[in-house]
Amino acid sequence: MVLAAKRKYKKSFNSEPASKQAKKNRQSKKHQESSEEEENAYAGNTGFSEEEENGDWESNSDDNSDNEDKLESTQIKTTKATEDDVISGELEGLKETAELYKSNIFKLEIDELLTEVTVNYEKHKALEKALHHLKAIFDSIPDGKQLKLHEFAKDMLKKNKITTPFPDPQPTKEALHAFAFQKPTAMHVVGGYGLKSIAKSKSAFNVDVAVEMPSSIFQEKDYANYRYHHKRACYLAVLANAIKSANKKFNVEYSTMNGDARRPILLVKPAGDKSDVDFTKAKCIIRVMPSVNADVFPIHRLAPGKSCVKPAEATPHYNASLLMDTSYTGNLAFLYQHSKTSPEFKNAILLARTWLHQRFNNTNIGFTPFVFAMLMAYLMQGNKDGTGKKLSASHSSYQLLRGTLDFIATHDFATTPVFLGESDKSEFAATEFQTHYNVAIVDPSGTLNLVADMTTSGLAQLQHEAKLAMSYFNDSTDRFEPLFLKNVNDAKFKFDNVVRIPFVAAEGTVAAFDEAAKADYYSYLPWFVTRISDVLKRGLSNRVDLVAVQHTDANATWALTESMQQDQVTVTVGLLLNSDNAPRLVDQGPDSSNDEAVAEFRKFWGNKSELRRFKDGAIVESVVWQTQGYENRSLIVQKMVLYLLQLHLNVEPSQLMYWAGQLYGYLNLSKHVPENLFSSELKTSGFHPVMQAYQQFSKQLRQVDDALPLLINNVYPAHAGLRYSTVTLPHPVDFNNMVQYPTTTRYFDAIDVVIQIERSAKFPDDLTVLQKVKHAFYLKMSDELKTRFDVDSVVIDDVREKNPLAIRGYLDVYYFGYLFRCHICLEQEATLLEKIVEAKTTTKLNKALATEALEKYKYQLRYKQTHTFYVQAMCAKYTAYSSTVRLAKRWFGTHLLSPHVTDEMVELLVAHVFLESQPWIAPVSTFSAFARVLGLLATWDWQTTPLIVDIEGELTTKDREEIVAQFSQHRRTNPQMSVGAMTIATAKDHSGHRWTTKKPARAIAARIQALARASVQVLEEATSNQDIKRVFVTPMQDYPIVLDLDVEHCTRYYQNMHPEAKYLKPTYGVAELGDKPYAQFDPVQDFIADIEKVYGQTVMVFNNKYGGDKLALVWNPTVATPMQWKVNAGYNSVPVDMNKNGFLKPAKGKSEISKFIAPNFAAILAEIERLGKDGILKQEQQE
Repeated sequence: MVLAAKRKYKKSFNSEPASKQAKKNRQSKKHQESSEEEENAYAGNTGFSEEEENGDWESNSDDNSDNEDKLESTQIKTTKATEDDVISGELEGLKETAELYKSNIFKLEIDELLTEVTVNYEKHKALEKALHHLKAIFDSIPDGKQLKLHEFAKDMLKKNKITTPFPDPQPTKEALHAFAFQKPTAMHVVGGYGLKSIAKSKSAFNVDVAVEMPSSIFQEKDYANYRYHHKRACYLAVLANAIKSANKKFNVEYSTMNGDARRPILLVKPAGDKSDVDFTKAKCIIRVMPSVNADVFPIHRLAPGKSCVKPAEATPHYNASLLMDTSYTGNLAFLYQHSKTSPEFKNAILLARTWLHQRFNNTNIGFTPFVFAMLMAYLMQGNKDGTGKKLSASHSSYQLLRGTLDFIATHDFATTPVFLGESDKSEFAATEFQTHYNVAIVDPSGTLNLVADMTTSGLAQLQHEAKLAMSYFNDSTDRFEPLFLKNVNDAKFKFDNVVRIPFVAAEGTVAAFDEAAKADYYSYLPWFVTRISDVLKRGLSNRVDLVAVQHTDANATWALTESMQQDQVTVTVGLLLNSDNAPRLVDQGPDSSNDEAVAEFRKFWGNKSELRRFKDGAIVESVVWQTQGYENRSLIVQKMVLYLLQLHLNVEPSQLMYWAGQLYGYLNLSKHVPENLFSSELKTSGFHPVMQAYQQFSKQLRQVDDALPLLINNVYPAHAGLRYSTVTLPHPVDFNNMVQYPTTTRYFDAIDVVIQIERSAKFPDDLTVLQKVKHAFYLKMSDELKTRFDVDSVVIDDVREKNPLAIRGYLDVYYFGYLFRCHICLEQEATLLEKIVEAKTTTKLNKALATEALEKYKYQLRYKQTHTFYVQAMCAKYTAYSSTVRLAKRWFGTHLLSPHVTDEMVELLVAHVFLESQPWIAPVSTFSAFARVLGLLATWDWQTTPLIVDIEGELTTKDREEIVAQFSQHRRTNPQMSVGAMTIATAKDHSGHRWTTKKPARAIAARIQALARASVQVLEEATSNQDIKRVFVTPMQDYPIVLDLDVEHCTRYYQNMHPEAKYLKPTYGVAELGDKPYAQFDPVQDFIADIEKVYGQTVMVFNNKYGGDKLALVWNPTVATPMQWKVNAGYNSVPVDMNKNGFLKPAKGKSEISKFIAPNFAAILAEIERLGKDGILKQEQQE
């Protein structure tokens, strides 16, 4: 709602101190009495009555406001403060801030927010005139003749072309009840505008006008059988006709009050004709709501347990809909009195409006800002017996809001209704409200339940958000942004499972929606919402932490000439899964000996219920969901929901859209991949085979250390396959039968393992000799593994490593289909390198070599294994983390960003979504987690803000401040962002550049964000499974050069999401690589590495390493600018000059002397194509 507040509050540090502002507030309180009389004319009388036509519409006229300002400024000027007074005032202000607000920063943020959302009522002169004009229009309507309801509607349509908005059931021709219009008794401005507690938002706010119908048009029993509602509709039609026929035009249409078809209202909008009543600039809509005096009908007839429509035994919702029309002025007066006694009451309402808007905008849960204000007033006054008072009139807006949210979060509304006032009639006893409503907050009259339409789901949603808010208030970290500035109610981000049901008013399809239910509910929709909430809550039990049923209001608006028609409404069910219970296979019911409970259980579960005996000897009714594997078990809740909706509400699975498991397909190998080489059973076992192999291998490795000169201290995993984060599941390979694998399936990972050897003083101080010692260790390990366990292995000396000081060797162990690449870690190696770097006598060349070698040592032997440890912990804590990381890597790959991001960077990005989940809770489903990752990438201001990920769980406030300080310093010294464009900091990496030093570059970071924003838009607009596919399709037209790879030589092609079947056949290219296994053999990535090494200064390469068949090139724009000619420019260049228009042109002729050079892009492209012509590139596709 207020995006600028977070930025603007910082300016307050340079403006008035809090103490001065507090002092001014205290001084201004002395002069509030001068304006109370004006406010009373507005809010106390609640508008115009027949005797007060000329009363003010505003609580403060311009004159009074000026007088107040002059009076206050005069007093300030005449008070000469000494230096001691100033210091004393500042100290007092700081003390007040500490007592009334969470922190000084938080107070400044709230003050700035209130400034942003507060409406300037003095600019509403045109609105005032429009309201006066409406009053005059209504008062000038002549009395009508008495007609039967059906005849009245027919006459209104024929003469004025206005349809009377009768709710169903409509009056019949035979009905004898008649209606004769009489002008309104009074007109009141009510609601938020009446209290002056409206908050600005992007949409127009409402100005509620209650038009009181005279009691004389009703008969004593008009409360029954919709007679009141039918006459109300007639009255509204007359008002609509009067506005339509007036000389000063307004745009008028019908709507409903909170979606209730029994309570239609008028929406009056400005015509935009720039007349004196054109209130376009006020950005509001006037809502005209018929009301009635509370004494018109016998109040006891409208008690919750009474029936006003037969054949229902009780019609509590019907009765409440009538009582609502009697409550406008009384409840406004109640709130007004509290606003007089509490200076911060209205500000607290503004904060509450903002908080509610961000969570429930365009969603009807039965709880409005008005109810929030009434509840807050209740907590300020308490009960008659003195209990229940939890707030004070002297509290700050923050304290009032916090206290009310705390009450909402913790109060048991189911067993303890809230009474703002009590009736002396027994029909309105607490038990009556408990029996007939899900939630009860009773107004000051003691007769009306303000939340009569609130379902158990609506209450659960409200309390869930209130509990989250309280956790933010109690957090030592500033959580102002998720509290007030972030839109929370985006279903695909907020909920783990989302069900969208296009609602069709098929009333006759569900037997439970009988005549009694039809009598109480205005349509099938509210009954359906209540029923689905109850069914899912019972059926899913503790598998879910929240069942959130939401829907937009039906009958949003319709023209005066049209009949009321229910708009197309989509009911959305959002589920927050319980990570421990959601995958449960069995739901146990009652013991078989309890006949009554068994019958009820079977009735609820239908054919799914069966009698089973369990290991503990219990024989109980049960429901079993047979399935295996993480993916399938994570979808058990989906199976249950689909089954229950079909059984109890006749909603077929084909009629709805269920968002849960649509993304799993992108993690599995294509159906074209041969199953004899890559077993589909791996989908069920997941990472278990590779982890089991690793654990057994590490155990055997420890057993051979008795043959080594030194003991093995520990064996650490240091690979994505051992931290559950490879895109495709690590599959065992038949090393003895490699010839059966086509070239397109020959790739397999070398799984890095770090072996920690104990320290020894006998190790040499020479790094070259130390490498030979490690080589000897590898040889001995290899011999022992072969001798003791018949495990094949080979010692590798990496000849490609040219740095004589760097680690270069490793041991490859072929172990039950997996290759473990072992790296020995000797602490002495790091110590020697550090000495070389720090020594003053070290040459510049040796220092550079040692620095490079030390970085390689840290990354290979320290950083990767510690990172793996923390990612493993994340996977253990958050069940959806592993699959979300894998999806994120797949997303980066499909958008050809593989060369520009590291695995570790992606894993930290995803970790942030789980660890910093505000304004939601940590996701439990892959779908919502992945959506949030895309949302993070789409909204992260990476240029000015570091991403802080507490994956170690060790970050302190001081650490966070230090990270921000380091980041700011780095941006100042490196504004071009050539290093660490995307900064991702952790407790062990305050710089945030460990995994993002050079990549992604600034241009790539911008590309990532653009793609993420497009992907988020696709998710938001998706209505089918097919739509989701667009998230994983990248726009190739953005690349100036796209080269086709020779698929026959792409060893990872089997990881492609949509491979061609012919390239994966077992007989295709089997002899090309022979019968030897080649770990991590990927010619495409080697080709890309060569391009980057030779041409990295001039070209950026894009590719999907997960089986991609394209290679895209983008010329680096930073080197395209001509530079002065020099020897060894670093790239293939061409001489250029500037023509008269400032454009480059090639130099021509021997007589012309070129002063500048630029990259020769055509020649560079030709060189790249020549480099890849032997089996890597197929042909140039696009230029």
